[in-house]
Amino acid sequence: MERRPDAGFTLIELMIVIAIIAIIAAIAIPNLLAAKVNANETAAIATLRNLVSSEAQISVASRIDTDNDGKGEYGTLLEMTGAVGIRKGYTPGTPASSDFSVKGGVLNPAVLSSVIARVDPQGYATKSGYAIIVFLPDSGATADFVHEVGPATSVSLTGGSGKIGTDLAETTWCAYAQPIQFGGSGTRRFFTSQKGDIMQSSNDVARGQGTNATLPGKSAFLGSGITSAVAVGTKGQDGDIWKVTN
Repeated sequence: MERRPDAGFTLIELMIVIAIIAIIAAIAIPNLLAAKVNANETAAIATLRNLVSSEAQISVASRIDTDNDGKGEYGTLLEMTGAVGIRKGYTPGTPASSDFSVKGGVLNPAVLSSVIARVDPQGYATKSGYAIIVFLPDSGATADFVHEVGPATSVSLTGGSGKIGTDLAETTWCAYAQPIQFGGSGTRRFFTSQKGDIMQSSNDVARGQGTNATLPGKSAFLGSGITSAVAVGTKGQDGDIWKVTN
Protein backbone atom coordinates (compact mmCIF):
# COMPACT_ATOMS: atom_id res chain seq x y z
CA MET A 1 0.00 0.00 0.00
CA GLU A 2 1.31 3.41 -0.94
CA ARG A 3 1.93 5.71 2.08
CA ARG A 4 0.34 9.17 1.91
CA PRO A 5 2.55 12.06 2.91
CA ASP A 6 1.73 13.68 6.27
CA ALA A 7 -0.51 16.72 5.91
CA GLY A 8 0.82 20.04 7.21
CA PHE A 9 2.08 23.51 6.38
CA THR A 10 5.26 24.05 4.49
CA LEU A 11 7.82 26.55 5.78
CA ILE A 12 6.85 29.01 3.06
CA GLU A 13 3.16 28.77 3.98
CA LEU A 14 3.97 29.42 7.66
CA MET A 15 6.07 32.43 6.73
CA ILE A 16 3.23 33.83 4.63
CA VAL A 17 0.76 33.41 7.52
CA ILE A 18 3.16 35.09 9.96
CA ALA A 19 3.71 37.96 7.53
CA ILE A 20 -0.05 38.49 7.16
CA ILE A 21 -0.52 38.51 10.96
CA ALA A 22 2.32 41.03 11.32
CA ILE A 23 0.76 43.33 8.72
CA ILE A 24 -2.64 43.16 10.41
CA ALA A 25 -1.05 43.87 13.81
CA ALA A 26 0.94 46.81 12.42
CA ILE A 27 -2.32 48.34 11.19
CA ALA A 28 -4.57 47.44 14.11
CA ILE A 29 -2.39 48.14 17.17
CA PRO A 30 -1.77 51.87 16.46
CA ASN A 31 -5.48 52.31 15.78
CA LEU A 32 -6.35 50.63 19.08
CA LEU A 33 -3.87 52.81 20.98
CA ALA A 34 -5.22 55.93 19.29
CA ALA A 35 -8.77 54.92 20.21
CA LYS A 36 -7.71 54.37 23.82
CA VAL A 37 -6.02 57.79 24.01
CA ASN A 38 -9.05 59.47 22.46
CA ALA A 39 -11.40 57.76 24.93
CA ASN A 40 -9.24 58.78 27.90
CA GLU A 41 -9.01 62.40 26.75
CA THR A 42 -12.78 62.54 26.22
CA ALA A 43 -13.28 61.16 29.74
CA ALA A 44 -10.87 63.76 31.18
CA ILE A 45 -12.83 66.57 29.54
CA ALA A 46 -16.08 65.15 30.94
CA THR A 47 -14.54 64.92 34.42
CA LEU A 48 -13.51 68.58 34.33
CA ARG A 49 -16.97 69.61 33.12
CA ASN A 50 -18.47 67.71 36.03
CA LEU A 51 -16.00 69.42 38.34
CA VAL A 52 -17.12 72.84 37.10
CA SER A 53 -20.72 71.93 37.86
CA SER A 54 -19.85 70.56 41.30
CA GLU A 55 -17.86 73.65 42.31
CA ALA A 56 -20.76 75.86 41.23
CA GLN A 57 -23.20 73.81 43.31
CA ILE A 58 -21.31 74.10 46.59
CA SER A 59 -20.55 77.76 46.01
CA VAL A 60 -24.14 78.79 45.28
CA ALA A 61 -25.47 76.75 48.21
CA SER A 62 -22.71 78.02 50.55
CA ARG A 63 -21.99 74.45 51.62
CA ILE A 64 -18.44 75.48 52.53
CA ASP A 65 -18.37 78.81 54.36
CA THR A 66 -15.49 78.97 56.83
CA ASP A 67 -15.95 82.65 57.68
CA ASN A 68 -19.75 82.39 57.96
CA ASP A 69 -20.38 85.39 55.73
CA GLY A 70 -23.02 83.65 53.62
CA LYS A 71 -20.73 83.46 50.60
CA GLY A 72 -19.84 79.92 49.57
CA GLU A 73 -16.22 78.92 49.06
CA TYR A 74 -14.98 76.46 46.47
CA GLY A 75 -13.93 72.99 47.55
CA THR A 76 -11.29 70.33 47.17
CA LEU A 77 -11.78 66.90 45.60
CA LEU A 78 -11.96 65.11 48.94
CA GLU A 79 -14.53 67.57 50.27
CA MET A 80 -16.75 67.40 47.19
CA THR A 81 -16.69 63.59 47.04
CA GLY A 82 -17.64 63.36 50.70
CA ALA A 83 -14.40 61.56 51.55
CA VAL A 84 -13.55 64.04 54.35
CA GLY A 85 -15.42 66.56 56.44
CA ILE A 86 -15.46 70.07 55.01
CA ARG A 87 -12.71 72.37 56.25
CA LYS A 88 -13.66 74.42 59.29
CA GLY A 89 -10.27 75.63 60.47
CA TYR A 90 -10.51 79.44 60.22
CA THR A 91 -7.99 82.14 61.04
CA PRO A 92 -9.30 85.74 60.83
CA GLY A 93 -7.11 88.50 59.47
CA THR A 94 -6.23 90.35 56.30
CA PRO A 95 -6.34 88.09 54.50
CA ALA A 96 -8.27 85.48 56.45
CA SER A 97 -7.39 81.85 55.89
CA SER A 98 -8.84 78.37 56.24
CA ASP A 99 -7.50 74.82 56.45
CA PHE A 100 -8.31 71.29 57.66
CA SER A 101 -7.16 71.83 61.25
CA VAL A 102 -10.85 71.59 62.14
CA LYS A 103 -13.36 69.64 60.07
CA GLY A 104 -17.12 69.80 59.83
CA GLY A 105 -19.44 67.08 58.59
CA VAL A 106 -19.08 65.47 55.18
CA LEU A 107 -21.16 66.76 52.28
CA ASN A 108 -24.29 64.65 52.14
CA PRO A 109 -25.16 64.12 49.41
CA ALA A 110 -21.74 64.53 47.85
CA VAL A 111 -21.61 66.67 44.71
CA LEU A 112 -18.82 64.75 42.99
CA SER A 113 -18.46 61.07 42.12
CA SER A 114 -16.64 58.85 44.60
CA VAL A 115 -14.62 57.52 41.63
CA ILE A 116 -12.14 60.34 42.24
CA ALA A 117 -12.33 60.27 46.03
CA ARG A 118 -8.80 58.92 46.41
CA VAL A 119 -6.21 61.70 46.46
CA ASP A 120 -2.53 60.78 46.66
CA PRO A 121 0.31 62.55 48.52
CA GLN A 122 0.94 64.75 45.46
CA GLY A 123 -2.68 65.91 45.30
CA TYR A 124 -3.88 63.85 42.33
CA ALA A 125 -6.94 61.68 41.85
CA THR A 126 -6.77 59.35 38.87
CA LYS A 127 -9.47 58.29 36.44
CA SER A 128 -9.39 56.75 32.95
CA GLY A 129 -5.67 57.26 32.38
CA TYR A 130 -5.62 60.86 33.62
CA ALA A 131 -4.50 62.55 36.85
CA ILE A 132 -6.80 65.30 38.18
CA ILE A 133 -5.73 68.04 40.61
CA VAL A 134 -7.60 71.06 42.02
CA PHE A 135 -5.94 74.30 43.13
CA LEU A 136 -7.37 76.96 45.43
CA PRO A 137 -5.91 80.42 46.17
CA ASP A 138 -3.27 80.82 48.84
CA SER A 139 -3.85 83.18 51.77
CA GLY A 140 -0.59 84.98 51.00
CA ALA A 141 -0.47 88.31 49.22
CA THR A 142 0.94 86.68 46.08
CA ALA A 143 -2.21 84.53 45.64
CA ASP A 144 -0.17 81.40 45.09
CA PHE A 145 -1.63 77.94 44.41
CA VAL A 146 -2.70 75.70 47.30
CA HIS A 147 -3.90 72.13 46.93
CA GLU A 148 -4.92 69.26 49.15
CA VAL A 149 -2.75 66.20 49.70
CA GLY A 150 -4.11 62.82 50.66
CA PRO A 151 -4.95 60.27 51.71
CA ALA A 152 -8.30 61.20 53.21
CA THR A 153 -7.27 59.86 56.62
CA SER A 154 -4.58 62.52 56.91
CA VAL A 155 -5.71 65.24 54.50
CA SER A 156 -3.78 68.51 54.59
CA LEU A 157 -2.89 71.46 52.38
CA THR A 158 0.37 72.37 50.68
CA GLY A 159 1.69 75.11 48.41
CA GLY A 160 2.27 78.75 49.30
CA SER A 161 1.50 79.26 52.98
CA GLY A 162 -0.36 75.98 53.18
CA LYS A 163 -3.58 77.83 53.93
CA ILE A 164 -6.47 78.78 51.65
CA GLY A 165 -7.33 82.45 51.23
CA THR A 166 -10.92 82.51 52.49
CA ASP A 167 -12.20 85.50 50.50
CA LEU A 168 -10.43 84.54 47.27
CA ALA A 169 -11.74 80.99 47.59
CA GLU A 170 -15.23 82.47 47.17
CA THR A 171 -14.35 83.56 43.63
CA THR A 172 -11.33 81.59 42.41
CA TRP A 173 -10.23 78.00 41.75
CA CYS A 174 -8.69 75.99 38.94
CA ALA A 175 -7.97 72.38 38.01
CA TYR A 176 -5.83 70.37 35.61
CA ALA A 177 -5.96 66.92 34.05
CA GLN A 178 -2.77 65.43 32.65
CA PRO A 179 -2.05 61.96 31.22
CA ILE A 180 -0.65 59.35 33.57
CA GLN A 181 1.61 58.25 30.72
CA PHE A 182 2.33 60.75 27.96
CA GLY A 183 1.48 59.19 24.61
CA GLY A 184 0.26 56.01 26.28
CA SER A 185 -2.81 56.94 28.32
CA GLY A 186 -3.19 60.38 26.75
CA THR A 187 -1.34 63.27 25.17
CA ARG A 188 -3.10 66.58 25.76
CA ARG A 189 -3.23 68.43 29.06
CA PHE A 190 -6.51 70.05 30.14
CA PHE A 191 -7.41 72.98 32.39
CA THR A 192 -10.51 74.64 33.79
CA SER A 193 -11.40 77.29 36.35
CA GLN A 194 -14.31 79.18 37.87
CA LYS A 195 -14.99 80.65 34.42
CA GLY A 196 -16.19 77.24 33.25
CA ASP A 197 -14.22 76.95 29.99
CA ILE A 198 -12.29 73.74 29.34
CA MET A 199 -8.86 74.58 27.97
CA GLN A 200 -6.36 72.28 26.31
CA SER A 201 -2.72 72.29 25.34
CA SER A 202 -0.92 69.89 23.02
CA ASN A 203 1.49 69.28 25.92
CA ASP A 204 4.35 69.15 23.42
CA VAL A 205 6.66 71.38 25.44
CA ALA A 206 5.83 70.55 29.06
CA ARG A 207 5.08 66.88 28.36
CA GLY A 208 3.31 66.79 31.70
CA GLN A 209 2.55 63.28 32.85
CA GLY A 210 2.21 61.03 35.84
CA THR A 211 1.65 61.63 39.53
CA ASN A 212 5.21 61.65 40.85
CA ALA A 213 5.42 65.43 41.10
CA THR A 214 2.79 68.15 41.44
CA LEU A 215 2.46 70.14 38.23
CA PRO A 216 2.98 73.92 38.59
CA GLY A 217 -0.38 75.58 39.21
CA LYS A 218 0.65 78.48 36.98
CA SER A 219 1.05 76.26 33.89
CA ALA A 220 -1.98 77.63 32.00
CA PHE A 221 -1.64 81.22 33.23
CA LEU A 222 0.11 84.28 31.83
CA GLY A 223 1.32 85.29 35.26
CA SER A 224 2.57 83.43 38.28
CA GLY A 225 -0.51 83.74 40.53
CA ILE A 226 -3.93 82.11 40.50
CA THR A 227 -5.60 85.49 40.01
CA SER A 228 -3.59 86.29 36.85
CA ALA A 229 -5.07 85.97 33.36
CA VAL A 230 -5.36 82.58 31.71
CA ALA A 231 -3.28 82.05 28.56
CA VAL A 232 -6.03 81.85 25.93
CA GLY A 233 -4.60 81.29 22.46
CA THR A 234 -1.07 81.95 23.64
CA LYS A 235 1.74 80.39 25.65
CA GLY A 236 1.19 79.69 29.30
CA GLN A 237 3.88 79.52 31.95
CA ASP A 238 4.54 75.90 30.90
CA GLY A 239 5.57 76.98 27.38
CA ASP A 240 2.60 75.36 25.64
CA ILE A 241 -0.18 77.21 23.82
CA TRP A 242 -3.56 76.91 25.49
CA LYS A 243 -6.87 77.15 23.68
CA VAL A 244 -10.54 76.50 24.40
CA THR A 245 -11.65 72.92 23.84
CA ASN A 246 -14.66 72.55 21.54
